[in-house]
Amino acid sequence: MKKLLFFGLSLFFMATIASAQPPTTDLLMGDGGAVVCSGNFVDSGGATGDYGNDENSVFTICSPFDTDFISLDFTFWDLAIGELLLVYDGDQATGAPLGVFTAGNVPGLVTSASTNCLTMRFISNPSGVADGWQATISCIDNCQTISNTITSTPAADGDGVTRICQGETVNFSASTVFSIDGAGATSEWRFDDGTIVPGNTASKTYPDEGIYRADYVTFDANGCRDRFFDDVVIQVSTTPDFTGTEAADTSICFGESTVITGVVETVEFVADVAPPIAGTTFLPDGSGVSYQTCIDVSGFAAGATFQNVSDLVSFFIEMEHSYLGDLDISLTAPNGSTIQIITYPNGGGSTFLGVPIDIDTNLNPGTGFVYNFTEGATATDTMAQAAGGFGTTLPAGDYLTEDPFSTFIGSPLNGLWCLTIIDNLASDNGFIFEWGINFNPAIIPAAGRFQPGEVTDQWLANSDITATNGSDITVVPTTAGQNCYDFELTDSFGCTYVETVCIDVAPEITSVQPTDIIVCQNSGSVTVDLTTNDDEIRNGLVATDYDVTYFNSDSDAQADTNPILTPDALPVSANTTVWARVFDNVNNCFTTEQVNVVFQEVIYNSVPAMESCDDLSGDEIESFDLTTQIAGILGTQSPADFNVAFFTSQQDADDNMNAITTPAAYDNLSNPETIYVRISNAQDQDCYQTGSFTIEVLGAPAIGTVANVSDCATNPTTNELDLTLADYDAAVLDGQSAAAYTITYYNSESNAQSGSSALNSPYAAGDQETIYARITDNATGCFDYTSFSVTVEVCEVFIPEGFSPNGDGVNDTFAMPNIEQFPNFELTIFNRNGNKVYETTASNYVEFAGIPNAGALAGDGLLPVGTYFYVLKYNDAQTEDVTSWMYINY
Repeated sequence: MKKLLFFGLSLFFMATIASAQPPTTDLLMGDGGAVVCSGNFVDSGGATGDYGNDENSVFTICSPFDTDFISLDFTFWDLAIGELLLVYDGDQATGAPLGVFTAGNVPGLVTSASTNCLTMRFISNPSGVADGWQATISCIDNCQTISNTITSTPAADGDGVTRICQGETVNFSASTVFSIDGAGATSEWRFDDGTIVPGNTASKTYPDEGIYRADYVTFDANGCRDRFFDDVVIQVSTTPDFTGTEAADTSICFGESTVITGVVETVEFVADVAPPIAGTTFLPDGSGVSYQTCIDVSGFAAGATFQNVSDLVSFFIEMEHSYLGDLDISLTAPNGSTIQIITYPNGGGSTFLGVPIDIDTNLNPGTGFVYNFTEGATATDTMAQAAGGFGTTLPAGDYLTEDPFSTFIGSPLNGLWCLTIIDNLASDNGFIFEWGINFNPAIIPAAGRFQPGEVTDQWLANSDITATNGSDITVVPTTAGQNCYDFELTDSFGCTYVETVCIDVAPEITSVQPTDIIVCQNSGSVTVDLTTNDDEIRNGLVATDYDVTYFNSDSDAQADTNPILTPDALPVSANTTVWARVFDNVNNCFTTEQVNVVFQEVIYNSVPAMESCDDLSGDEIESFDLTTQIAGILGTQSPADFNVAFFTSQQDADDNMNAITTPAAYDNLSNPETIYVRISNAQDQDCYQTGSFTIEVLGAPAIGTVANVSDCATNPTTNELDLTLADYDAAVLDGQSAAAYTITYYNSESNAQSGSSALNSPYAAGDQETIYARITDNATGCFDYTSFSVTVEVCEVFIPEGFSPNGDGVNDTFAMPNIEQFPNFELTIFNRNGNKVYETTASNYVEFAGIPNAGALAGDGLLPVGTYFYVLKYNDAQTEDVTSWMYINY
């Protein structure tokens, strides 16, 4: 059986056969067939016309299901006498027919007996026609109901179509319910590329745009299957058309901007209902030898016919042949209507098609040209009309056919479209490489076309984008070389496509503004040479690749108009600005730089001498910070405009040689020493003035020697001795005037050197402490210092046994030498009757002079001669208190 052939041809656009019935379709008698379960089967004249004379054609109608029977219910019948319609059970017009129907034998209801196909052969008379027939087509289901539930991931949209992007994978799964019995059932997934996956799950990746279908087929033990086709319809997004997405300038100079326009449209997919026939096929030499190749068109709705010349856009043949003159080429539609492309004899003579190998014994293929046949405006001649002379080649391109496309009107679209080539003369051969038919996309069924919607389009973020206007962006590339920008479309399938636009950016011209040309005077006319700055402006750029020209304004430099004709001798009499144009000879890019001619005089301002005190070594060498003089030397002149350098000779200053390299820490070479200064324009070292100042190292003042100090502790508890520091000034001065010097004291040598943290007087010195005395010259600030040591002793307190307060200057008081060592002592004196007559403490100590200050006798004058008692409390944990007596005598 050939039912499977018909099934494969029609599956691509077959509507699902379910409860909803497709529109009624008329299938016209003629060579061909259809796989349907509905519609009308009519004669070749259609529902309203007559069939033709001398018809002898075969048409097969099959159910898509092997287990069905097919039925034709003839509702109208009118044949001429002697004409026959034979109906066969199966897909071939062979064997014994089910019925032979004539003018007097009306078919009625005809049903296949053992197959799912009926094949009809119709034979009409050479003359005389009739209205023909009309029969209703139906399929008879002989099976139980088998219902599948289909799931796909990604899931289908609301219209039942699964929409994905190119390269995505779809996962399929299914489950089945049987109305009677599912025992022994099998299942498989069938894909339109011929792949079959057993079981109820499958997975498939779709790399290319287009429409694809997956059919889940379930068979029960009796061979019955579900009655649904194309369980999953997959649409794979088309690559959008970015034509028009381009830059206004594909090459720009560094720093320039350009506008890039973004244009994008989604593209409609239209199924190829007539896949071209490809493959190298030999066209043999011979007299009347015919070559035929056919394209089986099956993508149109059953019964669809050729209705307008615009239904056929064109058809093409890629071929080569060494002799056009012996060819007869034609195209035949499914109903047998034929148009001639070129008819033998045709006058084409020895014109070549393509570039053949014009040697009869060499059967290798040459180079094929594509010849396209159309009734569009681009075609003006037939092949015969365009043929040239001997050995010339008919150019590839568009040509007219000898018969019009209207010849095909009325023919079914589905069926065999056949190309026939006949070689009519001996010698010469050729090859056909490919041929195909281009039907008008507008007549392709909706099931075979789609166009994704446009959701968003945008330029992806890029720091070079400086402005956006709709889908136009302005970019200023920041790097030389190729700079690329991405325009992105996201379609309604959720697919993202990117078009990249690249711009070539010339290398940056790395020129620099040159240093000012200095005219070292305040006024007057001079001539300057601008070209001395050429290399500095180029900043290392190769001179042969970059030209430098000069202009009086930036606008002239930008426009390259009115250049300065004598840049090496430009007369100036005041500050002048010109512009240099740096031109890249390789990339035709340029930039401009400002050049200043400046009148500027240099002035040296005198500064006082610098003095520094000699250190204690007395070598008369010190470090001077000469840079502290710069502000005074410059005066009101800006430090940014002038350089100041220091030298040890006038000649070096004039020659600008051997400058002092460490002016902030310069050690004098002699004392005093003259330092020479050169002040020059920062941009022109030859514009300068010189001056000088003196540096001098001053000597330290003389200083005397202070004797070391040794004495009893003023405070034996802390073992400290209170020093009145001024007592040592005379020794430090050593006879010098106190008014000319300042003397200070320190407890460390570092403080004495720095003059910080001077001691206050009196100063409590510790035992074995060193005191530093510093003498500073009030006029110069120079100083020297010396030191002395302090020895502190804890001395015994001497208490006398008596005294004579008679005013003779000898033993007039009850003195206790060294008592001051005890800062907390208390002294109380009693008479022999035990009455207190005197008391004192360390804080208000007054030596007892015989006059009472306590008790009844306080303030009465001198006490009488006699013995008195006292208590001396040291209030010191280390010293025992004393209780004793003394005697007063006059």
